[in-house]
Amino acid sequence: MSAPEPATAIARLSRGCMDIVVGDAATRLLKTSESVARDIVHDMVEQGLRTGDRMPAEPAMLECYGVSRQSLREGLRLLEVQGLISIRPGPGGGPVVGSIDPGNLGKTATLYYHLAGATYSELFDSWVLMESMLAELAARNSDRATARKALEPFLDAAETDSPEFFKHHSYFHSVLGTLAGNRVLELTFRTAGLIVSHHILAGAADPRDIRQTFDADHALVAKAIMGGHPRKAHNQMAEHIRNVAAYYEAYQSMNSLIEWR
Repeated sequence: MSAPEPATAIARLSRGCMDIVVGDAATRLLKTSESVARDIVHDMVEQGLRTGDRMPAEPAMLECYGVSRQSLREGLRLLEVQGLISIRPGPGGGPVVGSIDPGNLGKTATLYYHLAGATYSELFDSWVLMESMLAELAARNSDRATARKALEPFLDAAETDSPEFFKHHSYFHSVLGTLAGNRVLELTFRTAGLIVSHHILAGAADPRDIRQTFDADHALVAKAIMGGHPRKAHNQMAEHIRNVAAYYEAYQSMNSLIEWR
């Protein structure tokens, strides 16, 4: 008897959403537009390009990559949607190097989460696990001087107005991701927090309502990391994320499907 499909082997609530399956996406051949997008990224790395640098004009790219204008433009659009480049219109315009923002990765992921029927409750559960691991890894960073210097600004309450509050909050988590010392984990794990910041906190009540709690949480996590206490950093971060969840839960149902915004 053959093994049942995962969708039937595990009972799950039906929301009219799609099942999560393992298909051939990882092994299928790239389309021409995808191949040229990959080659452009390779060249950006090889040439040491940085955010804001101009890239070759379309005629030069067509000659370099040997593809049709349509395939080149589709490849550039793929990169633009991900924020990896921007395309300036008009004379003197053209492609410009963008940035590596895990928020763009998170935005794409929300389409998958929504189709799969994932909820904000599941998002927070995942965020607790991921952010706690980053905090623990940051506390294990052997460069104690760098960790202390990076986290000292978060020991005191932030003097920021409401529009800047979420940038400050997000920057704290970004610092931890960098200190964790693993780029794959940093990019992947930071997506959950950025979805929360964009979807939830920015649309809820005045952030001054929770600033004191968040500042205190950040200080506790920072002290644990600066002191080189991985388990304490892990637990303090978990408590912080639960505080964020409690704040959100007062404004919207945690059972709502994750949206693409």
